[in-house]
Amino acid sequence: MVSKVYNVSSEKQKKQGSKHVQILMSIVVCMPILAYGTAMGWISPNKALLMGESSPSTKPLTEEEVSWMASIMFIFAPIAVFIYGVAADKFGRKKALLFASIPISIGWVVKLICTHPIALIGARALIGFGSGGGFVVCPLYVKEISEDSIRGMTGTFVIFSQTVGNLLVFILGDLLPFNTVLWILLAIPLVHFCILLRLPETPSYLVKCGKNEETAKVLGWLRSIPHTDSSISEEVDRLIIEQTTSELKFSPKLLFGDKTAVKAFWVALIVNLTREFCGCIAVLVYASHIFAEASKDPNSSIALSPNKQSILLAAVQILGSFLACQLVDRVGRKPLLAITSVVAGFSMCLLGAWFYLRGAGLPGWLPVAALCTCIFADASGLQPLPFVIMTEMFSFQLRGTVATLIMAISLGTDFALIKLFAPLNTWIGYHSTFWIFSVICLSNVFYLIFCVPETKMRDLEDIYADLEGKKRKKKQDDVVETNHV
Repeated sequence: MVSKVYNVSSEKQKKQGSKHVQILMSIVVCMPILAYGTAMGWISPNKALLMGESSPSTKPLTEEEVSWMASIMFIFAPIAVFIYGVAADKFGRKKALLFASIPISIGWVVKLICTHPIALIGARALIGFGSGGGFVVCPLYVKEISEDSIRGMTGTFVIFSQTVGNLLVFILGDLLPFNTVLWILLAIPLVHFCILLRLPETPSYLVKCGKNEETAKVLGWLRSIPHTDSSISEEVDRLIIEQTTSELKFSPKLLFGDKTAVKAFWVALIVNLTREFCGCIAVLVYASHIFAEASKDPNSSIALSPNKQSILLAAVQILGSFLACQLVDRVGRKPLLAITSVVAGFSMCLLGAWFYLRGAGLPGWLPVAALCTCIFADASGLQPLPFVIMTEMFSFQLRGTVATLIMAISLGTDFALIKLFAPLNTWIGYHSTFWIFSVICLSNVFYLIFCVPETKMRDLEDIYADLEGKKRKKKQDDVVETNHV
Protein backbone atom coordinates (compact mmCIF):
# COMPACT_ATOMS: atom_id res chain seq x y z
CA MET A 1 0.00 0.00 0.00
CA VAL A 2 2.73 2.43 0.97
CA SER A 3 4.84 1.65 -2.08
CA LYS A 4 1.87 2.42 -4.36
CA VAL A 5 1.23 5.76 -2.77
CA TYR A 6 4.83 6.95 -2.62
CA ASN A 7 6.12 5.42 -5.85
CA VAL A 8 8.26 7.65 -8.09
CA SER A 9 8.18 6.59 -11.73
CA SER A 10 11.47 6.04 -13.55
CA GLU A 11 10.63 8.79 -16.03
CA LYS A 12 10.60 11.36 -13.23
CA GLN A 13 13.63 10.13 -11.33
CA LYS A 14 15.74 13.16 -12.11
CA LYS A 15 18.56 13.80 -9.75
CA GLN A 16 17.57 17.39 -9.14
CA GLY A 17 14.04 16.34 -8.19
CA SER A 18 10.98 18.56 -8.18
CA LYS A 19 8.95 20.61 -5.72
CA HIS A 20 5.57 20.10 -7.39
CA VAL A 21 4.41 17.33 -5.05
CA GLN A 22 5.26 19.39 -1.96
CA ILE A 23 3.34 22.38 -3.31
CA LEU A 24 0.26 20.34 -4.28
CA MET A 25 0.26 18.55 -0.92
CA SER A 26 0.51 21.86 0.93
CA ILE A 27 -2.53 23.17 -0.96
CA VAL A 28 -4.60 20.07 -0.18
CA VAL A 29 -3.53 19.97 3.46
CA CYS A 30 -4.75 23.56 3.97
CA MET A 31 -8.34 22.83 2.91
CA PRO A 32 -9.63 23.06 6.54
CA ILE A 33 -8.35 26.65 6.50
CA LEU A 34 -10.20 27.16 3.22
CA ALA A 35 -13.32 25.93 5.03
CA TYR A 36 -12.56 28.34 7.87
CA GLY A 37 -12.33 31.20 5.36
CA THR A 38 -15.74 30.34 3.93
CA ALA A 39 -17.24 30.16 7.44
CA MET A 40 -15.68 33.45 8.51
CA GLY A 41 -16.89 35.26 5.38
CA TRP A 42 -20.33 33.59 5.37
CA ILE A 43 -21.79 36.22 7.70
CA SER A 44 -21.05 39.13 5.35
CA PRO A 45 -23.28 38.23 2.34
CA ASN A 46 -25.97 36.62 4.53
CA LYS A 47 -26.38 39.14 7.35
CA ALA A 48 -29.05 41.22 5.62
CA LEU A 49 -30.95 38.07 4.57
CA LEU A 50 -30.87 36.52 8.06
CA MET A 51 -32.04 39.76 9.69
CA GLY A 52 -34.72 40.50 7.06
CA GLU A 53 -38.35 39.50 6.79
CA SER A 54 -37.53 36.73 4.27
CA SER A 55 -34.99 35.15 6.65
CA PRO A 56 -34.51 31.37 6.16
CA SER A 57 -34.51 31.12 9.96
CA THR A 58 -37.66 30.68 12.03
CA LYS A 59 -37.63 34.43 12.67
CA PRO A 60 -35.42 37.37 11.68
CA LEU A 61 -32.16 37.31 13.63
CA THR A 62 -31.29 40.16 15.96
CA GLU A 63 -28.02 42.09 15.93
CA GLU A 64 -27.02 40.29 19.13
CA GLU A 65 -27.63 36.85 17.58
CA VAL A 66 -25.59 37.76 14.50
CA SER A 67 -22.83 39.02 16.76
CA TRP A 68 -22.74 35.64 18.53
CA MET A 69 -22.76 33.83 15.19
CA ALA A 70 -19.74 35.85 14.07
CA SER A 71 -17.76 35.40 17.27
CA ILE A 72 -18.72 31.94 18.59
CA MET A 73 -16.18 30.28 16.28
CA PHE A 74 -13.41 31.99 18.20
CA ILE A 75 -14.58 30.68 21.58
CA PHE A 76 -14.34 27.02 20.61
CA ALA A 77 -11.31 27.33 18.32
CA PRO A 78 -8.84 28.01 21.21
CA ILE A 79 -10.20 24.96 23.06
CA ALA A 80 -9.69 22.86 19.95
CA VAL A 81 -6.15 24.17 19.56
CA PHE A 82 -5.06 22.46 22.79
CA ILE A 83 -6.85 19.21 21.96
CA TYR A 84 -5.51 19.02 18.41
CA GLY A 85 -2.06 20.18 19.50
CA VAL A 86 -1.78 17.23 21.88
CA ALA A 87 -3.31 14.89 19.29
CA ALA A 88 -0.84 16.02 16.61
CA ASP A 89 2.10 15.12 18.84
CA LYS A 90 0.59 11.87 20.17
CA PHE A 91 -1.21 10.40 17.14
CA GLY A 92 0.45 12.21 14.24
CA ARG A 93 -0.17 15.24 12.07
CA LYS A 94 -2.24 13.31 9.52
CA LYS A 95 -4.73 11.76 11.95
CA ALA A 96 -5.21 15.05 13.78
CA LEU A 97 -5.86 16.83 10.49
CA LEU A 98 -8.33 14.15 9.37
CA PHE A 99 -10.39 14.72 12.49
CA ALA A 100 -10.35 18.48 11.94
CA SER A 101 -12.64 18.05 8.93
CA ILE A 102 -15.28 16.09 10.86
CA PRO A 103 -16.73 18.89 13.09
CA ILE A 104 -16.52 21.31 10.15
CA SER A 105 -18.65 18.93 8.05
CA ILE A 106 -21.14 18.43 10.88
CA GLY A 107 -21.44 22.21 11.28
CA TRP A 108 -22.51 22.72 7.66
CA VAL A 109 -24.92 19.75 7.92
CA VAL A 110 -26.58 21.35 10.97
CA LYS A 111 -27.06 24.59 9.02
CA LEU A 112 -28.74 22.62 6.23
CA ILE A 113 -31.06 20.78 8.61
CA CYS A 114 -32.07 23.61 10.94
CA THR A 115 -31.86 27.40 10.65
CA HIS A 116 -33.04 28.28 14.14
CA PRO A 117 -30.72 30.94 15.63
CA ILE A 118 -29.50 28.54 18.34
CA ALA A 119 -28.78 25.87 15.72
CA LEU A 120 -26.87 28.35 13.53
CA ILE A 121 -24.78 29.50 16.48
CA GLY A 122 -24.11 25.87 17.50
CA ALA A 123 -23.15 24.97 13.93
CA ARG A 124 -20.61 27.77 13.81
CA ALA A 125 -19.20 26.60 17.15
CA LEU A 126 -18.55 23.18 15.57
CA ILE A 127 -16.93 24.77 12.52
CA GLY A 128 -14.78 26.91 14.82
CA PHE A 129 -13.70 23.80 16.73
CA GLY A 130 -12.54 22.02 13.56
CA SER A 131 -10.94 25.19 12.19
CA GLY A 132 -8.97 25.64 15.40
CA GLY A 133 -7.54 22.17 14.88
CA GLY A 134 -6.67 23.03 11.30
CA PHE A 135 -4.88 26.21 12.32
CA VAL A 136 -2.55 24.38 14.70
CA VAL A 137 -1.88 21.28 12.57
CA CYS A 138 -1.76 22.68 9.01
CA PRO A 139 1.32 24.91 9.57
CA LEU A 140 3.13 21.97 11.21
CA TYR A 141 2.28 19.56 8.40
CA VAL A 142 3.21 22.03 5.66
CA LYS A 143 6.52 22.97 7.32
CA GLU A 144 7.53 19.34 7.82
CA ILE A 145 6.95 18.27 4.21
CA SER A 146 8.59 21.32 2.59
CA GLU A 147 12.20 21.86 1.62
CA ASP A 148 13.94 24.88 3.14
CA SER A 149 14.01 26.67 -0.21
CA ILE A 150 10.20 26.77 -0.49
CA ARG A 151 9.01 26.55 3.12
CA GLY A 152 8.30 30.30 3.16
CA MET A 153 6.09 30.03 0.11
CA THR A 154 4.25 26.90 1.26
CA GLY A 155 3.88 28.45 4.71
CA THR A 156 1.87 31.29 3.18
CA PHE A 157 -0.65 28.77 1.82
CA VAL A 158 -2.33 28.73 5.24
CA ILE A 159 -3.55 32.30 4.87
CA PHE A 160 -3.86 32.02 1.08
CA SER A 161 -6.40 29.24 1.63
CA GLN A 162 -8.32 31.45 4.03
CA THR A 163 -8.47 34.29 1.49
CA VAL A 164 -9.68 31.91 -1.24
CA GLY A 165 -12.42 30.81 1.16
CA ASN A 166 -13.44 34.43 1.79
CA LEU A 167 -13.69 35.19 -1.93
CA LEU A 168 -15.52 31.94 -2.68
CA VAL A 169 -18.25 32.50 -0.11
CA PHE A 170 -18.68 36.18 -1.05
CA ILE A 171 -19.26 35.20 -4.71
CA LEU A 172 -21.47 32.20 -3.93
CA GLY A 173 -23.50 34.18 -1.40
CA ASP A 174 -24.16 36.92 -3.94
CA LEU A 175 -25.12 34.62 -6.82
CA LEU A 176 -26.70 31.44 -5.42
CA PRO A 177 -29.60 30.51 -3.11
CA PHE A 178 -28.96 30.07 0.61
CA ASN A 179 -29.12 26.24 0.73
CA THR A 180 -27.14 25.75 -2.50
CA VAL A 181 -24.24 27.63 -0.97
CA LEU A 182 -24.37 25.44 2.14
CA TRP A 183 -24.15 22.26 0.04
CA ILE A 184 -21.08 23.56 -1.78
CA LEU A 185 -19.39 24.58 1.47
CA LEU A 186 -20.12 21.14 2.97
CA ALA A 187 -18.27 19.51 0.06
CA ILE A 188 -14.95 21.20 0.97
CA PRO A 189 -14.20 19.36 4.26
CA LEU A 190 -15.57 16.09 2.83
CA VAL A 191 -13.24 16.27 -0.18
CA HIS A 192 -10.33 17.12 2.12
CA PHE A 193 -11.02 14.09 4.31
CA CYS A 194 -11.14 11.72 1.34
CA ILE A 195 -7.94 13.03 -0.27
CA LEU A 196 -5.98 13.15 2.99
CA LEU A 197 -6.69 9.45 3.58
CA ARG A 198 -4.33 8.72 0.66
CA LEU A 199 -1.57 11.13 1.70
CA PRO A 200 1.38 10.18 3.94
CA GLU A 201 2.31 11.25 7.45
CA THR A 202 5.05 13.90 7.70
CA PRO A 203 8.65 12.66 7.54
CA SER A 204 9.46 14.23 10.92
CA TYR A 205 6.70 12.32 12.67
CA LEU A 206 7.58 9.05 10.90
CA VAL A 207 11.15 9.37 12.19
CA LYS A 208 9.77 9.99 15.67
CA CYS A 209 7.89 6.69 15.35
CA GLY A 210 11.10 4.91 14.28
CA LYS A 211 9.86 4.30 10.70
CA ASN A 212 13.07 5.37 8.99
CA GLU A 213 12.56 3.25 5.87
CA GLU A 214 9.07 4.66 5.30
CA THR A 215 10.45 8.14 5.98
CA ALA A 216 12.93 7.70 3.12
CA LYS A 217 10.14 6.57 0.76
CA VAL A 218 7.96 9.53 1.70
CA LEU A 219 10.85 11.98 1.28
CA GLY A 220 11.71 10.46 -2.10
CA TRP A 221 8.10 10.89 -3.20
CA LEU A 222 7.94 14.46 -1.89
CA ARG A 223 11.23 15.46 -3.54
CA SER A 224 10.49 13.48 -6.75
CA ILE A 225 13.78 11.57 -6.57
CA PRO A 226 14.56 7.89 -5.76
CA HIS A 227 14.34 7.16 -2.05
CA THR A 228 17.74 5.49 -2.32
CA ASP A 229 19.40 8.77 -3.34
CA SER A 230 22.18 9.95 -0.99
CA SER A 231 20.43 13.29 -0.40
CA ILE A 232 17.42 11.42 1.03
CA SER A 233 19.67 9.45 3.40
CA GLU A 234 21.29 12.69 4.55
CA GLU A 235 17.88 14.29 5.18
CA VAL A 236 16.70 11.27 7.18
CA ASP A 237 19.88 11.47 9.27
CA ARG A 238 19.24 15.16 9.95
CA LEU A 239 15.71 14.41 11.08
CA ILE A 240 16.97 11.68 13.41
CA ILE A 241 19.54 14.03 14.96
CA GLU A 242 16.92 16.78 15.33
CA GLN A 243 14.72 14.52 17.43
CA THR A 244 17.31 12.99 19.76
CA THR A 245 17.28 15.89 22.25
CA SER A 246 13.91 15.23 23.90
CA GLU A 247 10.63 13.37 23.69
CA LEU A 248 7.95 14.79 21.41
CA LYS A 249 4.98 15.89 23.49
CA PHE A 250 2.94 18.94 24.42
CA SER A 251 5.17 20.39 27.11
CA PRO A 252 5.00 24.08 28.11
CA LYS A 253 7.47 23.20 30.89
CA LEU A 254 10.06 22.16 28.31
CA LEU A 255 9.47 25.38 26.38
CA PHE A 256 9.70 27.76 29.34
CA GLY A 257 12.72 25.93 30.72
CA ASP A 258 14.86 27.24 27.86
CA LYS A 259 15.58 31.00 28.15
CA THR A 260 16.32 31.49 24.46
CA ALA A 261 13.24 29.50 23.42
CA VAL A 262 11.17 31.72 25.73
CA LYS A 263 12.51 34.81 23.95
CA ALA A 264 11.61 33.22 20.63
CA PHE A 265 8.13 32.40 21.98
CA TRP A 266 7.47 36.02 22.97
CA VAL A 267 8.66 37.25 19.58
CA ALA A 268 6.40 34.79 17.74
CA LEU A 269 3.45 35.59 20.04
CA ILE A 270 3.72 39.37 19.66
CA VAL A 271 4.05 39.12 15.88
CA ASN A 272 0.96 36.90 15.78
CA LEU A 273 -1.05 39.16 18.09
CA THR A 274 -0.21 42.15 15.93
CA ARG A 275 -1.69 40.20 13.03
CA GLU A 276 -4.94 39.96 15.00
CA PHE A 277 -5.03 43.55 16.30
CA CYS A 278 -4.37 45.11 12.90
CA GLY A 279 -8.17 44.88 12.53
CA CYS A 280 -8.36 43.17 9.16
CA ILE A 281 -10.22 40.11 10.47
CA ALA A 282 -13.00 42.28 11.90
CA VAL A 283 -13.12 44.26 8.65
CA LEU A 284 -13.58 41.08 6.60
CA VAL A 285 -16.32 39.68 8.84
CA TYR A 286 -18.27 42.95 8.75
CA ALA A 287 -17.21 44.03 5.24
CA SER A 288 -20.71 44.47 3.79
CA HIS A 289 -21.83 46.36 6.89
CA ILE A 290 -18.86 48.76 6.70
CA PHE A 291 -19.46 49.40 3.01
CA ALA A 292 -23.15 49.98 3.71
CA GLU A 293 -22.19 52.60 6.31
CA ALA A 294 -19.77 54.24 3.86
CA SER A 295 -22.41 54.32 1.10
CA LYS A 296 -24.68 56.50 3.31
CA ASP A 297 -22.34 59.42 2.64
CA PRO A 298 -23.91 61.87 0.13
CA ASN A 299 -20.61 62.03 -1.79
CA SER A 300 -20.50 58.28 -2.32
CA SER A 301 -20.62 57.51 -6.03
CA ILE A 302 -19.81 53.78 -5.92
CA ALA A 303 -22.32 51.90 -8.07
CA LEU A 304 -21.52 48.47 -6.61
CA SER A 305 -23.67 47.02 -3.85
CA PRO A 306 -22.03 46.39 -0.44
CA ASN A 307 -21.88 42.64 -1.23
CA LYS A 308 -20.11 43.23 -4.55
CA GLN A 309 -17.71 45.63 -2.86
CA SER A 310 -16.95 42.79 -0.42
CA ILE A 311 -16.23 40.53 -3.40
CA LEU A 312 -13.82 43.17 -4.69
CA LEU A 313 -12.17 43.23 -1.25
CA ALA A 314 -11.76 39.45 -1.24
CA ALA A 315 -10.32 39.49 -4.77
CA VAL A 316 -7.74 42.05 -3.66
CA GLN A 317 -6.96 39.77 -0.73
CA ILE A 318 -6.30 36.88 -3.12
CA LEU A 319 -3.86 39.04 -5.10
CA GLY A 320 -2.06 39.96 -1.89
CA SER A 321 -1.80 36.33 -0.82
CA PHE A 322 -0.45 35.37 -4.24
CA LEU A 323 2.14 38.13 -4.00
CA ALA A 324 3.19 36.82 -0.58
CA CYS A 325 3.74 33.35 -2.08
CA GLN A 326 6.04 34.86 -4.71
CA LEU A 327 8.02 37.26 -2.51
CA VAL A 328 8.45 35.59 0.88
CA ASP A 329 11.41 33.41 -0.15
CA ARG A 330 13.00 36.21 -2.19
CA VAL A 331 12.61 39.29 -0.01
CA GLY A 332 12.67 37.61 3.38
CA ARG A 333 10.16 37.47 6.23
CA LYS A 334 11.21 40.57 8.17
CA PRO A 335 11.36 43.19 5.35
CA LEU A 336 8.07 42.05 3.81
CA LEU A 337 6.33 42.07 7.19
CA ALA A 338 7.62 45.57 7.97
CA ILE A 339 6.58 47.01 4.60
CA THR A 340 3.08 45.55 4.77
CA SER A 341 2.67 46.82 8.35
CA VAL A 342 3.43 50.37 7.17
CA VAL A 343 1.01 50.16 4.25
CA ALA A 344 -1.77 48.67 6.41
CA GLY A 345 -1.18 51.28 9.12
CA PHE A 346 -1.47 54.26 6.77
CA SER A 347 -4.51 52.71 5.04
CA MET A 348 -6.32 52.30 8.36
CA CYS A 349 -5.38 55.87 9.27
CA LEU A 350 -6.84 57.16 5.97
CA LEU A 351 -9.99 55.10 6.48
CA GLY A 352 -10.44 56.56 9.96
CA ALA A 353 -9.95 60.07 8.57
CA TRP A 354 -12.65 59.48 5.95
CA PHE A 355 -15.19 58.33 8.53
CA TYR A 356 -14.26 61.29 10.75
CA LEU A 357 -14.64 63.84 7.94
CA ARG A 358 -17.38 62.21 5.86
CA GLY A 359 -19.75 64.73 4.45
CA ALA A 360 -16.88 67.22 4.16
CA GLY A 361 -16.41 66.75 0.42
CA LEU A 362 -14.06 63.72 0.45
CA PRO A 363 -14.60 61.35 -2.51
CA GLY A 364 -16.95 58.42 -1.93
CA TRP A 365 -14.51 55.90 -3.43
CA LEU A 366 -11.87 56.67 -0.78
CA PRO A 367 -13.05 54.13 1.86
CA VAL A 368 -13.19 51.36 -0.75
CA ALA A 369 -9.66 52.18 -1.94
CA ALA A 370 -8.34 52.42 1.63
CA LEU A 371 -9.90 49.12 2.67
CA CYS A 372 -8.64 47.35 -0.47
CA THR A 373 -5.11 48.67 0.12
CA CYS A 374 -5.22 47.60 3.76
CA ILE A 375 -6.49 44.10 2.96
CA PHE A 376 -3.91 43.75 0.17
CA ALA A 377 -1.11 44.60 2.61
CA ASP A 378 -2.59 42.32 5.23
CA ALA A 379 -2.80 39.34 2.86
CA SER A 380 0.66 39.89 1.39
CA GLY A 381 2.47 40.01 4.73
CA LEU A 382 0.68 40.65 8.02
CA GLN A 383 -1.48 37.52 7.87
CA PRO A 384 0.74 34.75 6.39
CA LEU A 385 4.23 35.60 7.65
CA PRO A 386 3.61 35.19 11.41
CA PHE A 387 2.70 31.54 10.67
CA VAL A 388 5.96 31.08 8.76
CA ILE A 389 8.03 32.71 11.51
CA MET A 390 6.26 30.69 14.21
CA THR A 391 7.23 27.35 12.64
CA GLU A 392 10.80 28.39 11.75
CA MET A 393 11.86 29.63 15.20
CA PHE A 394 11.49 26.33 17.05
CA SER A 395 12.80 22.78 16.98
CA PHE A 396 10.62 19.81 16.11
CA GLN A 397 10.11 19.01 19.81
CA LEU A 398 8.78 22.49 20.63
CA ARG A 399 6.99 23.27 17.39
CA GLY A 400 3.68 21.65 18.36
CA THR A 401 3.68 23.17 21.85
CA VAL A 402 4.38 26.67 20.53
CA ALA A 403 1.82 26.43 17.73
CA THR A 404 -0.79 25.25 20.23
CA LEU A 405 -0.19 28.05 22.73
CA ILE A 406 0.09 30.85 20.18
CA MET A 407 -2.94 29.80 18.14
CA ALA A 408 -5.07 29.42 21.29
CA ILE A 409 -4.18 32.95 22.37
CA SER A 410 -4.61 34.37 18.87
CA LEU A 411 -8.02 32.78 18.28
CA GLY A 412 -9.19 33.91 21.71
CA THR A 413 -8.13 37.41 20.71
CA ASP A 414 -10.16 37.06 17.50
CA PHE A 415 -13.26 36.33 19.57
CA ALA A 416 -12.80 39.44 21.72
CA LEU A 417 -12.05 41.62 18.69
CA ILE A 418 -15.03 40.49 16.61
CA LYS A 419 -17.46 40.48 19.55
CA LEU A 420 -16.42 44.01 20.57
CA PHE A 421 -16.03 45.51 17.08
CA ALA A 422 -19.66 46.64 16.69
CA PRO A 423 -20.06 47.96 20.29
CA LEU A 424 -16.71 49.74 20.00
CA ASN A 425 -17.83 51.53 16.84
CA THR A 426 -21.01 52.64 18.61
CA TRP A 427 -19.04 53.85 21.62
CA ILE A 428 -16.09 55.70 20.05
CA GLY A 429 -17.02 55.79 16.36
CA TYR A 430 -15.61 54.05 13.28
CA HIS A 431 -12.88 56.66 12.93
CA SER A 432 -11.41 56.03 16.39
CA THR A 433 -11.55 52.24 15.93
CA PHE A 434 -9.63 52.42 12.67
CA TRP A 435 -7.09 54.82 14.16
CA ILE A 436 -6.41 52.34 16.97
CA PHE A 437 -5.77 49.65 14.35
CA SER A 438 -3.45 52.07 12.53
CA VAL A 439 -1.35 52.79 15.62
CA ILE A 440 -0.91 49.07 16.27
CA CYS A 441 0.24 48.42 12.69
CA LEU A 442 2.76 51.26 12.69
CA SER A 443 4.09 50.36 16.16
CA ASN A 444 4.71 46.84 14.86
CA VAL A 445 7.28 48.21 12.41
CA PHE A 446 9.57 49.35 15.22
CA TYR A 447 9.19 46.02 17.01
CA LEU A 448 10.10 44.16 13.81
CA ILE A 449 13.21 46.28 13.23
CA PHE A 450 14.64 45.98 16.73
CA CYS A 451 13.37 42.67 18.13
CA VAL A 452 12.51 40.15 15.38
CA PRO A 453 15.29 38.09 13.73
CA GLU A 454 15.19 37.14 10.08
CA THR A 455 14.39 33.41 9.67
CA LYS A 456 14.72 32.99 5.91
CA MET A 457 17.02 30.05 5.06
CA ARG A 458 18.59 30.12 8.55
CA ASP A 459 18.98 27.35 11.08
CA LEU A 460 17.93 27.61 14.71
CA GLU A 461 21.46 28.24 15.93
CA ASP A 462 21.75 31.43 13.87
CA ILE A 463 18.25 32.62 14.74
CA TYR A 464 18.80 32.07 18.46
CA ALA A 465 22.18 33.80 18.22
CA ASP A 466 20.33 36.93 17.07
CA LEU A 467 17.95 36.65 20.00
CA GLU A 468 20.91 36.36 22.38
CA GLY A 469 22.55 39.50 21.01
CA LYS A 470 24.61 37.70 18.35
CA LYS A 471 27.15 36.52 20.94
CA ARG A 472 27.21 32.97 19.63
CA LYS A 473 27.51 34.09 16.02
CA LYS A 474 30.40 36.40 16.78
CA LYS A 475 32.15 33.64 18.62
CA GLN A 476 31.76 31.33 15.63
CA ASP A 477 33.04 34.02 13.27
CA ASP A 478 36.13 34.47 15.46
CA VAL A 479 36.81 30.73 15.37
CA VAL A 480 36.47 30.66 11.57
CA GLU A 481 38.79 33.67 11.24
CA THR A 482 41.39 32.07 13.53
CA ASN A 483 41.30 28.81 11.60
CA HIS A 484 41.70 30.70 8.35
CA VAL A 485 44.77 32.47 9.70
